[in-house]
Parts: sequence; structure tokens; C-alpha cells
Amino acid sequence: MYEQINRELEALEQGIYRCRKIDAMLNDLAGQLGSQEKRLAQLRSEMDKESLDVEKLEKMGLSAMFYTILGSREKQIEKERQEALAAQLKYGDMKRQIEDTKRRISQLRSERTEFEDCESKYNQLFDEKYTMLTEKNQDLAKKIFDSENKISLYKANLKEIIEAVSAGKRVLSGLDRVDESLNSAEGWGMWDMWGGRGLLTNMAKHSHIDDARNAASDVQLLLNRFKTELADVKISSQITIDIGGFVRFADFFFDGLIADWVVQARIHDSQDSVSRVRAEVSSVLGKLRRMQDHDEQELSKLEQELDAMIKNA
Repeated sequence: MYEQINRELEALEQGIYRCRKIDAMLNDLAGQLGSQEKRLAQLRSEMDKESLDVEKLEKMGLSAMFYTILGSREKQIEKERQEALAAQLKYGDMKRQIEDTKRRISQLRSERTEFEDCESKYNQLFDEKYTMLTEKNQDLAKKIFDSENKISLYKANLKEIIEAVSAGKRVLSGLDRVDESLNSAEGWGMWDMWGGRGLLTNMAKHSHIDDARNAASDVQLLLNRFKTELADVKISSQITIDIGGFVRFADFFFDGLIADWVVQARIHDSQDSVSRVRAEVSSVLGKLRRMQDHDEQELSKLEQELDAMIKNA
């Protein structure tokens, strides 16, 4: 008798939870966008400054003689060029992050319109069902509704946990791609150190470094999405999730790799950045999976209790 109403109520309740999740995600994205735009302005200033530093060194007059005599002018120019390149890369990456954030905000706002009237429809249908049930047994009706509400809550949170786990797995896959490129670059760098110097060796090494930078930029977008997916996951008081290390992964990565991209130690620095973020993401995923196991067990118990209530009514 109530099967159709129950299906409609569950669908509407899931819509209510999705609307709330979207609101939480939009709030998180608004914060991300504000921070990203502020960071973009800082990077623009850094990029302009580094470009000016290179230009000044290249146009030096009398001072250039002293640099030449000391043998440090070309090294200084090269250092400034590398810093300018790092600033340009970070600026371009931040612009890409901002575009992605704005696109996600637009998509979520559009999706939200599908669920805006779920709450009013749910309340209306809830009242209808409650009236029908209380005509038979008011105490039982209350117990059934309480149980159904708990079940819906666990289902909604499990859905969010599963989506967050999926987002975290995508981050780990992206980090694997970064690591693969860095390992290849390291291999060519070792060949270079052992005497295999030449144009082809350098081209191969720098090609893998370019691949690693592009993959790192993709990982930053995935980290931002992972952070947003965690925005409304109901986390128990026993579990804390630290996502602070995700925010500037690409910046740290670029600083480590571009500062002196022909030195093996710099490749190792970038590998360390990848390892740190992988450990943080893996830790979060472990906590999410424990939450998932707990909620699945609780959901199963509640569903069994509800079935028993209805059968014995």
C-alpha cells in the first residue's frame, strides 16, 4: 500500500540531501575561488618582477663587466630565467584552476535547480503518509518514520563517502602518472651523469619533466575536487581529516623542479612532494573507508529493524 509513497519519499529525501551537499560544495568552491584569485594576483606580481629582473641583467652596462670578470653574470641570468619560468608556470596553472573552479560552480548551480522544490514536495507527501498511518497506530507510525529518516541519512552519507573515495582514487592515479614521468626523467638524468651527455639525452629528460609538470597540474585540479567532495561528508568526532597539504601541491612541485631542472636532487625534491601528498590522500581514503564500513553495518541493522517492525505490525 505504501510502497509507491515510500519510493517517492526516498527519492525526494535524497534530492534534499543532494541540494544540501551542493550548497556545501558551492560554499567550499566560493572559498577556493577567493583564495585562488588572491593567489593569482600575487603570482602576477611575482611573474612581472622576475621578468624585469631578467631584463635588467640582460641590459646591464658597466655593472655587466664586473659580473663578466667574476664569471657569474651568465649564471645569474640563467637563475633569473629559471625563476621567471617557474613564476610563469605557477601563474598559468593558477589560471587553469580558476577556470575549473568557475566551471564547477556553474555546473553545480545548474544542477541545484533540479532539487530546489524537493523539500516542499517531501513535506506534503510526508504529511499524507503520516495521516494514513496514525489512523491505524500512532506509536508505530512514529517509530517507522524515525527509522526511515535514519536509513535515508545513512544512505545519503554513504553516497557522499563513495563519491569522495572515487575522487581520492583519481588523485592517486594522477600521482602515479607524475611519479612515472619523474622516474623516467631521473633515469635519463643518471645516464647523463654517467657520461651519456648529448642533445638526445637532454631532450628525453626534459620531455619527461614536461610530462611530470603537466600531470602535476592535473593532480592539483583533482586535489581541489577531492577537497570539495569532502565538504559535506558527515565525519564522526573520532576521525579528523587534514586536507591543508592539498592546497598548494602544484606550487611546491614547480618550485622543486624548476629551480634547477638539470640537477637530480631537484627531481628528488619533486618526488618527495608526490610521496607526501600520496601519503596524505591515502590516509584520508583509509578513514573514509572505515566510515563507509561503519555506516554500511549501521544501515543494514536499521533496515532489518524496519522490516521486522512492518512485518509485526
